[in-house]
Amino acid sequence: MASADRSPPVADERRPRPSLFSPYQTPRFRLAHRVVLAPMTRCRAPRAVPGPALAEYYAQRSTEGGLLISEGTIISPSGPG
Repeated sequence: MASADRSPPVADERRPRPSLFSPYQTPRFRLAHRVVLAPMTRCRAPRAVPGPALAEYYAQRSTEGGLLISEGTIISPSGPG
């Protein structure tokens, strides 16, 4: 019994690849570039209440038209580990 060809699809070499800094369009919004800050647990929300330090942290890392995913807050005293 012959097995089906399962090789990965070949990229269309006629179509240029987008650069990291090229815009990206989603159905709901448009990004100015493709660099995304992933969520990180920095524990900058004392007593699980986001404050000025957390806002400053993300403001320093944001760009106009960029995507930044903020961290979640700790939901129990034993949450940070």
